[in-house]
Amino acid sequence: MNEAAGSGRRLALCLLCGLPGAGKSTLARRLRSSEPGRSVLVVTYDDVITPEELGRVCWMSEGSTETGGEETSLWKQQRRQLLLHIERLVVAFLESSSLVRPDSGSLESWQRFIGCLEGQGLVSPAKPDVKTPKHAASLTEHKDLCLVLDDNFYYQSMRYEVFQLARKYSSGFCQVYLYCPVELCLVRNRSRTFPVPDQIICHMEERIEKPDPKKNAWEQNSLILDGSELNAINDSSVIDLLNQALDAPLTPVQDDREQKEHDRAICAANILHQADKGCRHLITETMQRIKGTISVQEMKMLAQKLQGEKSKLLEQLRQTTSLGMHDAIDPMLVFKDQVDGIVQPYLSNKREQFS
Repeated sequence: MNEAAGSGRRLALCLLCGLPGAGKSTLARRLRSSEPGRSVLVVTYDDVITPEELGRVCWMSEGSTETGGEETSLWKQQRRQLLLHIERLVVAFLESSSLVRPDSGSLESWQRFIGCLEGQGLVSPAKPDVKTPKHAASLTEHKDLCLVLDDNFYYQSMRYEVFQLARKYSSGFCQVYLYCPVELCLVRNRSRTFPVPDQIICHMEERIEKPDPKKNAWEQNSLILDGSELNAINDSSVIDLLNQALDAPLTPVQDDREQKEHDRAICAANILHQADKGCRHLITETMQRIKGTISVQEMKMLAQKLQGEKSKLLEQLRQTTSLGMHDAIDPMLVFKDQVDGIVQPYLSNKREQFS
């Protein structure tokens, strides 16, 4: 059973995922107010990870190739830090112990996290003494806790690391994915105090990896809802999902075969992502370099050929990585040679016209 020794406490982690403006926060507020007999705690990533203005910078760097990687690194670092805070909360709840700040990470991040918990009545500041570390907090009495994490979670890997956390501590796990037309998400987002830039939402919509219970056994306990009609959502279906998660805690993995298989899949996805990103950058750079030297019609034909070669390369790379094979040759070097071979005839024809 999902119970800490002697405490009788049960815990479930629930992910609310989807595009900004899909209705996640609205649904989270309703879940909290509709469950007076159970503790439903909501951790909204955007409220904890970083102040609003810095968060916007990080979103820009994550979704755009026009900014440097420093902000993206900070954004990822703060996500990892928040997950560590959540792990401390899981342990403290199951063991009926004080919630203690990790040794690493910023004090500001920890204070925002504690502020989120205090605002929902889960913790109260602990009185420092000889036995209580500084920056600790005491949890209020609760038997069952449904910890709802409100974030976009648009990559499968983001969700899987929370699943691993739930499994590590024999807790329940479930997902609620809100799908919503990107046009409506943009309209809703623009009314926010700190809206996410439109291009970032469009970027996420193109790359979001929706839960796939048929493909991933760990995503079986998932619910997909239409966020375009929030009033039509039956909250009881989500509450039933939370109950199922509480009643069916995960079992810690006994061997590392599943982990190795997933790590290989993540590695393959990263290779494809980096190759796609590099190819797009090289195509853009090439088109800018050749712009003005050939006609508009030739530019269109060239762009089509380059995109075609990119698709072929990515498909070949997808096939080899799916089999666990990794070519020693850098795919970007191969693609650069292909680009040079495609561009050269256009430049040669132009030089012949002026000779």
